[in-house]
Amino acid sequence: MKDKSKLAIFKKGGVVIFPTDTVYGIGCRYDSQKAIDKIHRIKGTPKTQHFPILVGNSMQVEKIAQINESAKNLMKKHWPGGLTIILRSKNGKEKIAFRMPDLDSLRNIIEEVGPIIGTSANFHTQPAPRSNEELDPKLVSLADYVIKGECIGGRESTVVDTTVYPPKILRQGAIQLTKLT
Repeated sequence: MKDKSKLAIFKKGGVVIFPTDTVYGIGCRYDSQKAIDKIHRIKGTPKTQHFPILVGNSMQVEKIAQINESAKNLMKKHWPGGLTIILRSKNGKEKIAFRMPDLDSLRNIIEEVGPIIGTSANFHTQPAPRSNEELDPKLVSLADYVIKGECIGGRESTVVDTTVYPPKILRQGAIQLTKLT
């Protein structure tokens, strides 16, 4: 990872559009509230909608959330990959969604920058783009930087809430799950 421009944009709190192993994403540093607010404005999503955090390794998750046994098993089996896992924050008050993408170039960025917000690069309620060609030019014009590349999977991630027992599948997607216990 020698392209310092995209790293600098992420590190300075910029909003970047990027390919993932599922669909095109838009994101920023997870700890930049100003950039997160900008993504809400760009996408037109309600402030109450929380975005998933993309991580490069499980240690990044451990710093932010409580990892239970169900989540450990799912991480071991399906990460990196198209599975978003919902956990409790360290203080136990909030639910936070995490995913480790199966795309080396993106994980390299995350390793360098730290965890990033990673939500689909589309306007609220519109379909998620699976390629650079499907990106809405208006959305692109609102971001600070666009990383071009290929999305291998082309399908949004499966989402599992592990804060409840048994864990609950909230959305079927890239990883087909039927039973979690």
